[in-house]
Amino acid sequence: TTRLCSLRTDMGVGGKLLDGSTERIKYLASRAKRQWFIIGVCLAILFAHLAPWVGKKGGPLRPTITVKFAVASIFFIIGLSLKMRQLKDTLFQWKIHLTVQVFSLVLTPLLMCTVANGLIKLATSSLDIDGSDYKSAISLLDGVKVLSCMPPPVSSAVILTKAVGGNEAAAVFNSTLGSFVGILVTPLWLLQITGTAAEVPIIEMMSGLGLQILLPICLGQVVRNVVLQNPDQVIQRFSISKISSGILILIIYTVFCETFSGNFEIEMEFLLAAIALLLMSMLGLIILVYSLATAAFPSLTRSDLVAIMYSATHKSLTLGMPLLKILFGGHPDVSVATISIPLLIYHPLQIVVGSMLVAPLQRWLVSESPTNKSNFMGSENGSVKKPGFAL
Repeated sequence: TTRLCSLRTDMGVGGKLLDGSTERIKYLASRAKRQWFIIGVCLAILFAHLAPWVGKKGGPLRPTITVKFAVASIFFIIGLSLKMRQLKDTLFQWKIHLTVQVFSLVLTPLLMCTVANGLIKLATSSLDIDGSDYKSAISLLDGVKVLSCMPPPVSSAVILTKAVGGNEAAAVFNSTLGSFVGILVTPLWLLQITGTAAEVPIIEMMSGLGLQILLPICLGQVVRNVVLQNPDQVIQRFSISKISSGILILIIYTVFCETFSGNFEIEMEFLLAAIALLLMSMLGLIILVYSLATAAFPSLTRSDLVAIMYSATHKSLTLGMPLLKILFGGHPDVSVATISIPLLIYHPLQIVVGSMLVAPLQRWLVSESPTNKSNFMGSENGSVKKPGFAL
């Protein structure tokens, strides 16, 4: 009887352990499912390292053809997803739009390029110019400058703004506007900071941008507004956004296949330093854009400021990688994979940091009582009360 009781006890303990292990596996699986894109990017880079011959020029994947089709497909999906009618409501909220676009496409490149150039001078004076450490540092810092020129993202800023309860319509408008403005402004910034402006034929570049970006976006809008009766239902049913992310992983894979087929070496300590630099830059940009927005336009609501903080500081990987591929895909002196590393780091970093800020921003947003809101918007005698926000 004692042995039977002991056996039952052991079985009970074992069952609890098994149930605990099952729950943990389910939890990890759900987490992996939510973060499938980041996992996919890491796997793409790993496979590119193991078998670079598959996706390099002349390989069986034929990147010279497939990548152009992939880029056009991404921008077709962007055009298909754009809700132009919803943007009319926020068209005249010019204070938000001016803050986001100027900060994202003008001030951020100026600030981050200045910091990167200062660190390049420091690296030049302290490292061996012919050594691998120097080359790794310079490559990553050039990538930081490239990152700073990218336009606002199409999705992440909108999703996080919605999660907080901020001005979602303004986030959608500025993501859309930033995408279109970025198509024109970002290439000019990139050509200037990489020193290749005089080497790239402008007419060829503009025709490439038109055929691979503007034309697919216009076709996507035609399909959305003319062909499909319920485009949002079609997009949701066929998981169009996931298809776009999958195509982006394919582009990243081919970029790194081309790089790993040559000599590509980045020291781990420099990667860690780049992560720390980008994290500090992101937090600094959030604080700076909040300070500038509240100082320049005190009448902005907290809901508006949430949209500004996300939209102005996030950078688009979806637009950035295709733009880099179009501009520098065939350039002998520019490695797309090397200069895109900070962008690949910044993308998951902005999602993680943005997600961590959702809860405190929600509390901050809820704490804006009707009384405070009226003071915030401005009282009858013209006095204005600025909101406080603590990271």
